[in-house]
Amino acid sequence: MLGLLQVHGREPAVVTARRQQVVLALLLLNGNRVVPLEALLDALWGAAPPATARAQVQTCVSALRRALAKAGLGERISARGSGYCLDLAPGELDLHAFEALVARGRAARRPEEARAAFREALALWRGEPLTGIDSGVVRAHQVRIAQRRVEVLEDCLDAELELGLHREVVGEISVLTEEHPLRERFVLQLMTALHRCGRRVEALAAYRAVRRRFVDELGLEPGAALRELHQEILAGSGEAPAAGWVAPRMLPARLPYFTGRDRLLARLRRGLADDGPGAAVVTVLAGRGGVGKSAVAAEAAHRAAAAFPDGVLCARLAEEDAAEVLARFLHALGVPATDIPDELAGRAALYRGVLAGRRVLTVLEDVTSLSCVTPFVADARGCRLLVTTHARVASLPGVAVTELDVLDGAEGVELLSALVGEDRVSAELSDAVELVELCGGVPLAVTEAATHVAARPGRTLAQAVARLRAEDRRLGRLGAGVRAAVGRGLDELPAATRDLFARLALLPAGSWPGWSATALADLGPAEAADALEALVDARLVDVAGTRYRLPALTRLLALELLAAHPIEAQAAASRRLFGAWLHLADEARGTAAEGLPRTPVPSGPGDPHTWYDREHTGLLAAVRQAADAGEARYCAELALAVADLAGERRRYADWRESGETALRAVVPAGDRQAEAALERSLGELAVRESRFADAAGRITRALTAGEQAGGVSWDELVRQVLAGVDRARAAGTAEPVPLAPVSRLPEVGNRTASPRIALGRNQFDLAADRAQPDGAARSAGRAGHRRLPRPRPISWRRESDYPEEA
Repeated sequence: MLGLLQVHGREPAVVTARRQQVVLALLLLNGNRVVPLEALLDALWGAAPPATARAQVQTCVSALRRALAKAGLGERISARGSGYCLDLAPGELDLHAFEALVARGRAARRPEEARAAFREALALWRGEPLTGIDSGVVRAHQVRIAQRRVEVLEDCLDAELELGLHREVVGEISVLTEEHPLRERFVLQLMTALHRCGRRVEALAAYRAVRRRFVDELGLEPGAALRELHQEILAGSGEAPAAGWVAPRMLPARLPYFTGRDRLLARLRRGLADDGPGAAVVTVLAGRGGVGKSAVAAEAAHRAAAAFPDGVLCARLAEEDAAEVLARFLHALGVPATDIPDELAGRAALYRGVLAGRRVLTVLEDVTSLSCVTPFVADARGCRLLVTTHARVASLPGVAVTELDVLDGAEGVELLSALVGEDRVSAELSDAVELVELCGGVPLAVTEAATHVAARPGRTLAQAVARLRAEDRRLGRLGAGVRAAVGRGLDELPAATRDLFARLALLPAGSWPGWSATALADLGPAEAADALEALVDARLVDVAGTRYRLPALTRLLALELLAAHPIEAQAAASRRLFGAWLHLADEARGTAAEGLPRTPVPSGPGDPHTWYDREHTGLLAAVRQAADAGEARYCAELALAVADLAGERRRYADWRESGETALRAVVPAGDRQAEAALERSLGELAVRESRFADAAGRITRALTAGEQAGGVSWDELVRQVLAGVDRARAAGTAEPVPLAPVSRLPEVGNRTASPRIALGRNQFDLAADRAQPDGAARSAGRAGHRRLPRPRPISWRRESDYPEEA
């Protein structure tokens, strides 16, 4: 891969077709990992694959299998799920061999060992990586891999300069500065080599050239390390300091598209430069994956670098252990490799001694816990430690913690503008806002989506939005990096905790109480609470007070995992959740549990008089969720619970919405008993709102549905209706009277209900007349008991289907 794509087994495998090259390159780049079919389609055709795209990919894979088998490499490509995986053994891929040699060179304790490893790694290159492969996705990998080669060249040249090989490398460095004119480290190495060769004038000329380029093209002065070396050469120093060992600047280059976070960066800069009493020695940037912790830390360090003239050190602790990082830092600060102790404690002590009296900023990324940074905390007053971590960290004396959150809409659009251009964003501003929302405001996701658009000049933001709207495909289309960041830490959790995470997708979007997790989990209350807190610690669940929520993209991951669970397990978890809502609603109403099974939860409703005001959104969502899940009887009981609680507060919109939602569920299910109860409940609501014609129709349908259910005690039903009418009439002149419970489904009783239907109609008609404030009949033109319309066929009707009678 480090040049023209070639495959060698017992004999070379010829892969010349464009589509086969793209597929093989992606499989190799993701060796031993599944490459989703969608990723292959995107790499081959972008957003507009042909109708035969899947078949063409299968043809490509078949051809590659034949080519690999012919070369004696056996069956390497396997179909797994909705993608393909290419199996690789260690060292089979030149890119992997390159990375292994680089790691060995950076871990070397002596410069000659480091140089040997670096030169062996660089010798593997045969030109530009993956030369000639025509795919935007593959080109992005080409740029990344080529950047790695440049970084290794810089490390190798540092080692060779330390060995005194300045005459041997000065020509190579001169060429590299021409190829990469804005990389300060190459210029620093060139000036060092020239000065050591006695070519002082040329070293000064190299500085003037790079300074002119920086000022003309970027409007910036060169970095502090270059300026200091320039001054030392001007002063006639006997030998310029070795590049990277005095006043090291290890920070990655500043992101050209970094935007926003201005107030945070200003606060970080003040905190890092503060030498006053009580100043924080350690500054922590914490947050979940993808929120931009590393980018913010690098930008903050760049802005604060002037306050640390003795150097800025940087390492990613997830990739190296503390002892290796300390050795590299000591080496960068000028300590010979032979003087660095072998054990961690000795290196930490030497590190503190070297920093004494200096002002050095150390940036440590991806720290698992604060205990990992203890060896790097210096006694020097002017030294500071800037840490990024995925863990939740408490603020302690000397430690300042900042929680990094997702971007708001304006910040997300600003980042999008920096990546794809202000003109494109201004022309499709509403689509830009929606794109940021679909990315959950996560900077990494916004960057991936923007990169996808920027790489396709003909692509509109509207097309990008349409591509990401499908929830089941959004994470895959945002890329493997986003998926890994969103789900970071999930694989390390116990299986029961991962199962709970997936089931949390059964909850509606938004916040929810902690007892929901207890209801969903196949665990005891204490174990469920511990599992939920483990998800909070892993930043897979957010918490605010007593309520929890799944972040937008994290919820999509939970939905994907939930889809792999058996349908029976999902249904059982949903029923436990509905039972928990009914349990709490029973307690809030002060009624005994009856009907469907209830799910006891550890925390009760609290103040029953305010429970519905706090939880009505979730209870209404449970009604809708039960309807969508096909749980008609749960839906009906939840809706009748809403009728009780909402009716007491005259929140009639809640009553109506839940009742009509439940009717739409129970009528197709053929549950006539539940239909009768819901129609009766909505009939009472209609009386309260003085919609008497609608009330008459609903009570008639309730009587008919009850008869079809096999007989119901309609004397009780009529008594409740009359009581409701009296309450409605009293409500016009007095405080509302508490309702009698309406949630109980009519009990099976008298099975000869037909003769009572006419009586019920007449009683209700008279009761409706009684409900008029002035006691007058609703229609003076009517006589006798001809009051209600004939029963309509049993089916759900909109309220508008039953207009008021004239």
